[in-house]
Amino acid sequence: MEERGFTNRLDVFTLAAAMVVWSAHFMLLWIASIALPAHPAARWIGGVLTLAAFAALWFLWRRAGRPAIVTLPGLGIALATVGTFYGVLPALLS
Repeated sequence: MEERGFTNRLDVFTLAAAMVVWSAHFMLLWIASIALPAHPAARWIGGVLTLAAFAALWFLWRRAGRPAIVTLPGLGIALATVGTFYGVLPALLS
């Protein structure tokens, strides 16, 4: 009988990395809003951080092989993308 190694088809790394990108984006936006309240530079910082977060999420999406949204990596990237966009909305609308 041939023994085969265990393979896990779930890409949990992409899910975790997407959540880390979202969390880091939120924390850095929070720091910028506390350090520079009602200052236009905070909006520019928010825009640059958001573009960097979207670039990281795009990289994760490409790395995962363009997963469908119904897969674990796809849902993680989609949730992180929506959360990132929702996190920068107050800076853009105020």
